[in-house]
Amino acid sequence: MNLPTRILLDTNVWSAFARDGVGPDLFRAVKTAGATLVVPPLILYEALATPSAESRRHLVSLLTMRTWKRLMPEAYTQCLEIISEIRRLRPAWLRSQPDMQRFTKQRYDWTRKTGGLWERARFRTEETGTFLGISDGWSRALLEQARWGSQEQRRLVHSQGVRAIGPLKNFTATFPGNSPEGMGNEPFQLWRVSTWSCTRKALEISRHPYRDWLEPFLDFDLIECSEISWNRFWLREIAEAEMPRLWLQWAFEMLQSTQKVTPGTPGDAALSNYLPECDLVISADANFIRNVERIRDDAPFYIPDAAHVPAGSGMVAETLALIGGRKHQKPKASL
Repeated sequence: MNLPTRILLDTNVWSAFARDGVGPDLFRAVKTAGATLVVPPLILYEALATPSAESRRHLVSLLTMRTWKRLMPEAYTQCLEIISEIRRLRPAWLRSQPDMQRFTKQRYDWTRKTGGLWERARFRTEETGTFLGISDGWSRALLEQARWGSQEQRRLVHSQGVRAIGPLKNFTATFPGNSPEGMGNEPFQLWRVSTWSCTRKALEISRHPYRDWLEPFLDFDLIECSEISWNRFWLREIAEAEMPRLWLQWAFEMLQSTQKVTPGTPGDAALSNYLPECDLVISADANFIRNVERIRDDAPFYIPDAAHVPAGSGMVAETLALIGGRKHQKPKASL
């Protein structure tokens, strides 16, 4: 059975179509190719942060067309992976009676065809941006924290004299001081340390999206009393092939640590979460496309094709050609 090609466009490509007012051309190209255009919430968040009110309205209107396939937030899919691994390795941490009503209500707001968040963004754009804290609320705080983290990571790597990242397979490290309780001093795979640390920090924040998606299923009181088991779960036992999104975010952040940090750097790392949900990703960001290609040989799971389109007046035509099946253009190697 041949399934439609799933295509993911970066924000810069969506912006070009909205700016030129050629959304109908995109719709026809996708329909003619028999493809599916997938839209992550991350792209919608970035659109809602567009400074110009008119540009914001055009971009959000294009993104929220019902014909596209609307994806779930990256926190949701990451948490499903965490729950799946807990079910496999630590079933005792699961609630005997999950709060499915709460979980279903949250998910329904993202998946419903009418009346949900996507429709509110389309018809009540300013109100939705305020509700999501895009400019000065919770979402903005998380973005600023991620930007600060990107800068700190780059400074740390640079201070250690690292100028390039080698193969990501079996990338190991040790803790500078004592290892977490019960873990010994043997080296750890670095992606495990990163996911262990990030998850711990996220769960310490009461309003973090992780808590929204995990709390209906997990007994946090029991987990808090199982520190050694929790450490072993993350640092030794979870399988990277079963947590592709967390691995991808770590891999992108590692590669970005030797690259120029821009305001969009955290967004690129977050966008990598959606690579398992597409067959082709198109972007005008050469570094993003190079990073997708860079991880292809190291990732223990499927990585989609990646195509670079030139910024400027030719971006729309090049994207339409790619959707129509023309050979992908790869960015030139970095100097």
